[in-house]
Amino acid sequence: MENKKTFSILALIFGILGIVLTFTPISIAGLVFAILGLVFSSISKKKEGKNGMNKAGFILSLIAVILWVIVVVIAGILLGAVALGAASMFS
Repeated sequence: MENKKTFSILALIFGILGIVLTFTPISIAGLVFAILGLVFSSISKKKEGKNGMNKAGFILSLIAVILWVIVVVIAGILLGAVALGAASMFS
């Protein structure tokens, strides 16, 4: 009987997409894919048991969420600094 690991593969793919899309102008898509990766990893653990692919998908998805938060915080700080500099330039 063939051992299907569909949810594990989806978790892995969504984790990779989450990391890659985090560094693009549409970084919100990276967060969405990362969350989907976490969800599919959880489903995979329940339905397919623990395996390397669902663990890798979980880790990659978790890294993608953390990276997304870091990128958004840094972008917010940079935009705030630019706005503050522009405001002081016109004062």
